[in-house]
Amino acid sequence: MADSDAAKAAQNGCLDFLYSRSVDIGTAAHVEASSRRRRACHQCRAYPSAEPCSSFAAIGANDVLLAKNFDWHFGSGFLVKNPSGVSRRALPLFGGEPARWTSQHGSLTFTQYGAGLPYGGINQVGLAIEMLWLDETVYPTVAPSTIGELEWIQYQLDTHATVADVVASLEKFSIRPVGGKIHYMLADPSGDRALVEFVDGAARVTRGESRALVCTNDTQKLSELAFAALRKMPLEGNSSRVRYARLRRDLDVRDVPPTVAGAFVLLDSVAETGRRYRTQWSAVYELGSKQVHIKPGEAKRAATIDAATLDYGPASGTSFQDLFGKKLGNDGFVPITQAAQRAMLARNLPKVGLNQQHDEIARHLLDPTDSEVRPLSDRATLKVKIRASAPGGFARIAVFRSQRELTRRRSEHVGSLLLDETDREIAFYNLPNGTYAVGAFHDRDQDGRPGVDEPLAFFSPNPKATGGQFADLAFELAVSEKRVEIVLD
Repeated sequence: MADSDAAKAAQNGCLDFLYSRSVDIGTAAHVEASSRRRRACHQCRAYPSAEPCSSFAAIGANDVLLAKNFDWHFGSGFLVKNPSGVSRRALPLFGGEPARWTSQHGSLTFTQYGAGLPYGGINQVGLAIEMLWLDETVYPTVAPSTIGELEWIQYQLDTHATVADVVASLEKFSIRPVGGKIHYMLADPSGDRALVEFVDGAARVTRGESRALVCTNDTQKLSELAFAALRKMPLEGNSSRVRYARLRRDLDVRDVPPTVAGAFVLLDSVAETGRRYRTQWSAVYELGSKQVHIKPGEAKRAATIDAATLDYGPASGTSFQDLFGKKLGNDGFVPITQAAQRAMLARNLPKVGLNQQHDEIARHLLDPTDSEVRPLSDRATLKVKIRASAPGGFARIAVFRSQRELTRRRSEHVGSLLLDETDREIAFYNLPNGTYAVGAFHDRDQDGRPGVDEPLAFFSPNPKATGGQFADLAFELAVSEKRVEIVLD
């Protein structure tokens, strides 16, 4: 395969050339199929539907920098100032024993859900954490104490001062997500940087060393494999792998470390401008000085919050300001109220499938010591183990709810896994209780469709069942967690 063909395949999501030179993936048919990455394949919707966010952490010209584009399908947001001395309890939505802790450090956080459910932020000693979507995420479930995927960020900011402290605590909780499969970018004023991913139910940590640490929406391993082919090629489009390669190349070739202004230029180069996903805001943290520079939406200039001068004392209370307000700055914080908290939850929680208990959750986030939040009884987690006869290519997985979906090979619940090992696992969180069937195929030629030598294999609860009928393949999902296995021969 020509180098240009390999590069085009890599940026469109195909990595078979990394495993086998015998597969021709540079054909026009492959490129056309790969270009449908953001919409359903007509044979089987087996591509992730969400690919938002880009981030990097680097030693800058004047300070340690962590930069992030928050790309998502809806806007609105709060900037929240969290005091120290706050007693917290994780939301008891998904069973287990909710984690409890008291904040040792105050923090400044970004959120679309309100206090205690941050997308990212910085604490008063300079530890910063941001999250990005990762469809391959399978959270650990080994600890009795449970915490949500966003509450995990708040816990780390509340209780830790360094990246090393966070990395040492990774087995402390079982993470029960409210709505996101994410990985985490961390940095502190010493220059220590790390990417924390939970893959196949275990933590993977990538540390920043001599170069900048870059993260988009693939695992670090997959991003690095793609970058090996893309680093010297023209970059087209704005897929996760292209955004990673663009940031890596620009940061690697710099003669001088980036400034804050330079960091925003880099973020602009990977900004999302599509109809469905757009860059809702960009942020650059200076960790030593604790300056947070924020550019909401399409604003031409960034506003700056001097997080070092905020009052984080226990008596200062939790306060907030609208990220999209006219005057974003240190003087814009006002005490958060239950009404403001509830209004944001009612606006945004239904977008991730939570249509109930908004009043109870709002009260819990402001005073978790008197929580009335009840565990959800109508949701379950499905984990699918994929076994392949040999590594290479990708596994495409779909969860079907009816004979019609199965016949049409269309599903709202899909996933994709790099088969770099013969055993991999994918999770589907918060599925409504009901009847499901699960199918997968080994997509060796990367056209997104099960071919003649890539048959769609199913998990069957009845090994004696034959054929591909939903009634024969279906199983009940009505427990907190169910594991099934599919073998791809």
